[in-house]
Amino acid sequence: MKAKALDLVVWLRRHVPRPLLPLLVAMRFKVAWATKGVRADARTQMSFLLERARPDADIERAARAYVRGQMWRGEARWHPEMLTNRRIVGLEHLQAARDLGRGVMLNFMHHGAYEGAFGSLGRRGVQLHMVVYPYMTRPDAPRWLRQHMSVACAGGGQAISAEIGTQGIIELLNQGKVVALASDVPGRTPLRFVDREVMGSFGAARIAADAGSPVVVLTSESDERGPFVRLHERLEPKDFASPKDLLQEMVTRHERVHLQWPEHTDLPLSRWGSVEAAGD
Repeated sequence: MKAKALDLVVWLRRHVPRPLLPLLVAMRFKVAWATKGVRADARTQMSFLLERARPDADIERAARAYVRGQMWRGEARWHPEMLTNRRIVGLEHLQAARDLGRGVMLNFMHHGAYEGAFGSLGRRGVQLHMVVYPYMTRPDAPRWLRQHMSVACAGGGQAISAEIGTQGIIELLNQGKVVALASDVPGRTPLRFVDREVMGSFGAARIAADAGSPVVVLTSESDERGPFVRLHERLEPKDFASPKDLLQEMVTRHERVHLQWPEHTDLPLSRWGSVEAAGD
């Protein structure tokens, strides 16, 4: 019975007419914001991003926008056409990096509808290899997560389990592949982000340096025409004194976007380790 009920919910979400989505999101937001724990968590998440780097920011307003954004994304993933036809600014940077024949490290963070960014690239002929946690590739993954991955893989992208390890990713780059790897994953590398000392993942920068592959940073942004995907000019590992310096530059490029649109950051407190905890 439980499986049938979930199937019915999925069917209903897929078949909500697009003109009614704003009303559905508004209703879900109203219910969520009425819950004390939801409000407290949203304020804490936004405070983490803003209280030091943007002390003049309206935390309450950002928290409300954050919850509303979570509700919207939760519904939009069931309507992939809304996410996988995003404008792409700077596609030429990725194409030029790919033409070098050394593979490309596509660096992203969990901000905006990043699954839609991947799907949008796929629909434009960029065959991504997205490195994900192993449980995300399993057939028994939650329905919402399978839908998330379906959107990301639109156009022929592939989800690759992180179980392939560093050498497996280097081999993909050596084959000329475009490999998507996040840096806002709890790790052991101290970094400066939103005026905080955090612990992030060294993987993308270190692997790019080991493989001699260029890095292209992907961000999700908005303008008067709506949401779009930006691909930044490539970074060459050899131009930095160390992979850690390369990583800091990657993180700095992401930081500007997170501070401008903090409400689109997905669970920021879960994405970074703390220097204090690492020193215990």
